[in-house]
Amino acid sequence: MPRTTTALGDRQTAVLLAMLVALMPFSIDAYLPAIPAMAQSLGADIHRIEQSLSMFLFGVALGQVAGGSLSDIKGRRIIALTGLSVYIAGVVGLTVVQTAEQLLLLRLVQAFGAGMTVVVVGAVVRDNYEGRKAAQMFALIGIIMMAAPLVAPMLGAVLESIGGWRAVFVFLGVYAAAVWGLLYRFLAKPGRTEPIDRRIFSVAAGRYKRVLSNTPALGYLFFQAFSFSSMFVFLTESSFVYMELYGVSAHAYAWMFGMNIITMAFFNRITALRLKRGTHAQDILQWGIAIQLAANMLMFASVLLLGLPPMWWLAGCVMLSVGTQGLITANTQACFMAYFREEGGSANAVLGVCQSVIGALAGMLATWLHNGTAAVMSGMMLLSTLTGIFLLWLCSRGAWLQNKGSEMK
Repeated sequence: MPRTTTALGDRQTAVLLAMLVALMPFSIDAYLPAIPAMAQSLGADIHRIEQSLSMFLFGVALGQVAGGSLSDIKGRRIIALTGLSVYIAGVVGLTVVQTAEQLLLLRLVQAFGAGMTVVVVGAVVRDNYEGRKAAQMFALIGIIMMAAPLVAPMLGAVLESIGGWRAVFVFLGVYAAAVWGLLYRFLAKPGRTEPIDRRIFSVAAGRYKRVLSNTPALGYLFFQAFSFSSMFVFLTESSFVYMELYGVSAHAYAWMFGMNIITMAFFNRITALRLKRGTHAQDILQWGIAIQLAANMLMFASVLLLGLPPMWWLAGCVMLSVGTQGLITANTQACFMAYFREEGGSANAVLGVCQSVIGALAGMLATWLHNGTAAVMSGMMLLSTLTGIFLLWLCSRGAWLQNKGSEMK
């Protein structure tokens, strides 16, 4: 397998890779405040525009599958640059779309390029760093992952107010072009590449099959995917609920969205502290499940009883629900990956693709059920959490109880 090196120091490399990772939250979150304006401009129902979020996740999943395997064969650099080129082509088209159908198609193209590109980040870290150094690199990259979703909606609101919703995609194109130039300049070419051989695909298929046949591990995969789906349903419906039903401005929406990210960062910090003190990942996950379930149940009950509950109450429930990703994601990933020593890369790819596909399906279903109330968002968020809990218990209850028993000893 070709190894890709960088012509930068460790800190500069982390910044470059973080810029690459930030492509995803910028692409998803930056145009959320502009969705009502996009619907009006393109003469489409708002739920039709919301479907572009799900189309983006479908495209990312396809791009990850293609980019991950090809980067093992042809090298990280060429796949990253090719993916960014596809992404830029999609964004250029998005700046001139005239219909919702064109928007959906070009979001799929843009997402395919993003998936091809971002999937190489972990591989580049593995190529260049090991052990504690690799963990430090991932941690530094993760800081940007927390900052980007916080900044993206605020930036999108500013761009929409200055130049209209198309300005958001202009920014994404300029940003992607700048990252392309930096990668071309500083990500060194691999020493050799391997020809594409059927045997390589056979080996890859075998690894994926072993991952998907490990039933105890799948419970953790399913819960992470459906917990993410709960959050993605909020992303899909939030601009309608906050801006249309509650009448908040694009700038106020961006600040309310940012509070979710701050809550997530707070819970993420709790996770880090508890893990440092020796708490088992499954115990932290258990608290995340309980808090997310309680928040979604309270939100759905209040919507059923009041129709449109006070905004502070609904927003507070959302903050707790979305914020629990800080208690859930790292711990479900740790529990899931513990089952795979030889197939770690394949397992990580399966986890990412399943999360994207299941999240996209949940978001698409929310748009199909769209009825002009907050019931769809709150109901789908609760249903996603309950489905994840059921599948976690169905597939992994033996391993869960075994871990509990070992802790008691």
